[in-house]
Amino acid sequence: MSNPTPLMQSRANGDRPGGDALAAELDLVRWIHAEVREGRPLPTVETYAAVAGIHVALRPGNRLTLPLVPLPDMGDYLAVHALNVAMLAMALAETVDFDTDAIRRVGAAALLHDIGMIRLPPELLEKSGQISTADRDRVKEHPLEGARIILQSDPSFELAAVVAYEHHMKVDGSGYPKPIYPRPAHYVSRLVQLCDVYHALRTPRPFRQPWPREIIYSFINERAGFEFHPALAAALTQMTQQLDPET
Repeated sequence: MSNPTPLMQSRANGDRPGGDALAAELDLVRWIHAEVREGRPLPTVETYAAVAGIHVALRPGNRLTLPLVPLPDMGDYLAVHALNVAMLAMALAETVDFDTDAIRRVGAAALLHDIGMIRLPPELLEKSGQISTADRDRVKEHPLEGARIILQSDPSFELAAVVAYEHHMKVDGSGYPKPIYPRPAHYVSRLVQLCDVYHALRTPRPFRQPWPREIIYSFINERAGFEFHPALAAALTQMTQQLDPET
């Protein structure tokens, strides 16, 4: 039987989501990743619990904020990235007028978009230099593996599985994986894709420093229409300029 989750323990101690309590949500994401890494089913109830906590943290005093969590060390990248992409995606979903239930479904999909990376060797994810073609091909398997993990754990998480599968598919049909029958990606996949790229570029990695915010905006907006959804690219740029200024 699994141990109590960090969120269960923090709630039992009376902690409340938001502010410093995002540490509890981050601990929960780490725990979810550990469960999946060990080959256990995805804990979907705890996934929604983490999303609920993140959603509350976005609105202290009933105003939209973006309290992105800094990366404490490179080995924690996947958990921090998952939490922050969920936060960005939920804020962007609110910005484009999704209702509360839809915002939380988007949050769950965003939190799990890279779940297929969890079973890759950590040393592969933390390489500071050029990776081989074989290793790159292994990394490119994570969308299919993520969708498989999600659907085998809970078929009702269909949107999350779709986003996990599609979040590297580009508007012009390039990217990966390549569906047998080509089709446009889901709107939520486009939304999560943008948040994924934005957070990845603003975060330090073993092989590069974080990009300056204006360079990120140029990168996204130059590719709007063939790599990224143009209206969502504009909405993300405007939202993060207001809520995530350069520090």
